[in-house]
Amino acid sequence: AEALRPWGEAAGARAPAPGKADAEGGAARDWELFVKSRMPCPPPPSPHDLLQEYYAHDQWQLLCVCVLMSRVSSWDTKHRCISDFFQAYPTPSDFLEAVVKGGATQALRAHINSLGLFDDRLKSLTAITLAFLLGDDAFEVGLDKEHKIHGVGKFGYHSWLIFCRDAGATLRPEDAALKTFCTWRKKAEAAVNDGAKEKQAH
Repeated sequence: AEALRPWGEAAGARAPAPGKADAEGGAARDWELFVKSRMPCPPPPSPHDLLQEYYAHDQWQLLCVCVLMSRVSSWDTKHRCISDFFQAYPTPSDFLEAVVKGGATQALRAHINSLGLFDDRLKSLTAITLAFLLGDDAFEVGLDKEHKIHGVGKFGYHSWLIFCRDAGATLRPEDAALKTFCTWRKKAEAAVNDGAKEKQAH
């Protein structure tokens, strides 16, 4: 229960497929897998100060940020709308209850309408929230049909790999900012490995 707290009460509320019935008659979840696959492994902070770095501690937040910042040129607008969004919906359960189940889309619009493409962003935020809270025990993001989440394309997928799976040292993204980060991450990891080898030699 403590591990689920950052995601709210709805986390894991519905099992993805029929299985062993639990005490309440529902299908049993693999809670260890559910929690572990949703816990991030963020990279160390970089000198590039990318927006995604501020949200790498939470996979749901990171994916939402990618949807909200996409196709928006103004940093001030992105920062303001994203801050407003998470102030209104600090957990995925808050978004699920208010917007997905409660239908309070006008309240959401007040927070993110300046970003444009409201309907597309709403669909994407909803898909991310449902997959994160109610999806398979093992949470995965991908571009293949099995792991594709609506609205999460190459930029979101690569951001997830870089900032939630610390795969930046080996990834070759197309986005310029992500490419710069990955170059730094590769050099930083090489420096750590070289230091470790030198220490062992002595």
